[in-house]
Amino acid sequence: MFGEVRVSKELLDGELPDQDTIFFRAGHLRVPPSLSEALVRSGYRFDSSFTADDVLSNFPYALPLDLGFEEDSGIYEFPVTIEDEESPGYAQRVPQALEVIRANAENGAISVVLVHSNESKTKAAAENEMLRQLPGDIGKSDMLSFANFWRARDRLQWRVTSTSSATAVLQITSQEPVTGLTFEFKRPVTVVTGGAAVLADQRRIVLPELKPGQTISLGVTYHP
Repeated sequence: MFGEVRVSKELLDGELPDQDTIFFRAGHLRVPPSLSEALVRSGYRFDSSFTADDVLSNFPYALPLDLGFEEDSGIYEFPVTIEDEESPGYAQRVPQALEVIRANAENGAISVVLVHSNESKTKAAAENEMLRQLPGDIGKSDMLSFANFWRARDRLQWRVTSTSSATAVLQITSQEPVTGLTFEFKRPVTVVTGGAAVLADQRRIVLPELKPGQTISLGVTYHP
């Protein structure tokens, strides 16, 4: 398994200029026990070889080494929520897919959609229709962009220090570049300094863009 994974990465990276393949999905979603180790030794960072039905979660998680749940591999797993090959076909399952996506969004979970490129006409039209019908408050992203965001989010270091009953300082250090990180507070926030923005609900703030190794301090003022 290690040799097959390594060869597939070397072939892609060797044939495509400036290519660095870091995302993997096992063919037919068939996962051997050695997958985690093979991905680590081959230089991958992310994987989508499991389905949400298999792992009973739509949330990303650190893939255990050797699938033994005793040690994390450092690989982040993004379970597949919706795939395109089950009967009666992807085009006929768009309404059901939208229901699943909405339900996951209500729980703060992502939905990973797997669409093969073996048939472009029907599948591409179905995918476009699904994206067109997405509610406006549900975002969409390519897998690599979201995976990099999640990895940076998971490795973020932060702490909140109260300076008075109405103010606090939020200190944040990011190991990797990331933008769009959000913090949610139990108390309404009226003012935040340091380049962050308070959202309309006054419970959440959006951080400015963070650079690798950067530490920032934000002043937070709560509603009286």
